[in-house]
Amino acid sequence: MGACLSGESPEDKAAKKASREIEKLMNDAYMIESEKVKLLLLGAGESGKSTIFKQMRVLFGAPLTEEEKQQITPVVYNNTITSMKVLVQETRKMGYEESLDPQNRESFDLMLNTDENVDIDSMIGNAVKALWKDPGVLLTWKRRAEFQIVESVKYYFNEIDRIMEESYVATQQDMLLARVRTSGIVTEKYIIDGSSFEMYDVGGQRNERKKWIHCFDDVTAVIFVAALSEYDQVLFEDSSTNRMVEAVELFDEICNNRFFTKSSMILFLNKKDLFEEKINIVHIGAQKDFADFECEFGATNYYDLGVKYFLDKFMRVNTNPDRIVYNHVTCATDSKNVKVVFEACKDIILRGNMEESGL
Repeated sequence: MGACLSGESPEDKAAKKASREIEKLMNDAYMIESEKVKLLLLGAGESGKSTIFKQMRVLFGAPLTEEEKQQITPVVYNNTITSMKVLVQETRKMGYEESLDPQNRESFDLMLNTDENVDIDSMIGNAVKALWKDPGVLLTWKRRAEFQIVESVKYYFNEIDRIMEESYVATQQDMLLARVRTSGIVTEKYIIDGSSFEMYDVGGQRNERKKWIHCFDDVTAVIFVAALSEYDQVLFEDSSTNRMVEAVELFDEICNNRFFTKSSMILFLNKKDLFEEKINIVHIGAQKDFADFECEFGATNYYDLGVKYFLDKFMRVNTNPDRIVYNHVTCATDSKNVKVVFEACKDIILRGNMEESGL
């Protein structure tokens, strides 16, 4: 009788077995999650962080499918037309219309009235091509810091012969330069050298930042992207604020944020190619926010001193003496550069993840 009372029913045994299996699955899931490398891409709008995000796909993800190329093609058309429309509108506002080559008057009027969402045919393509060489439009381009335009769009202007072909389909490089403002959170997953990586890209404009909190929990590393070349430009959403000033202030918030106490902090000073071009015509010290830049305009070491000047501004806002901010100068549109930089960062990231996992 007692033996019968102490025995387990088949139902109890099955329940215990199921419980052990569930517990094992949960433990396995926890281990997989804890070993996953979580990278959070942050930075002010137009810094190039979304291009870094796309480069990771190029370097470590699946190649672009034909369907994806077809989807990107109208974005390239839109970026090209929208930007040239902005240029001709600003040419008129700035009074450079009288400097137009008379032969380009028809192209000028065509672009003013072109719908931004149409495909680029030979008529629109030839208009873009003519205007990109026009003296009046080029005078406006030199003053591009005074209005909102994505500087890298010049790549599309220079590639217009290819883009206006009837058989045109966007390439991988076209995709990297395609501009669609990030809204919300975009996630990609990769396996790199046997390790699982998860990368998050979030909106950079001020009104997007309140959404970042969803990414803050348990992040292995933060990659903060700032554009070196934007020292003479203002924000898209606030024309009174310098973009570089905003980037330093945002980095201050991120670097000293309690959510990132255990996260590796990596700073990418991006758009080094555009910076190298711009410093030949726009003096850093001539900007009111950077009047303390003492290097003489045109000095042989101007580039190096300029990079150091801005790097120092970011480094000074780090209030934690124990935190190391790893930094790299990057060109997000250059796959080789991004690969070299990421390889340099990878060991730091993996080491930090192992320490966080207690391995």
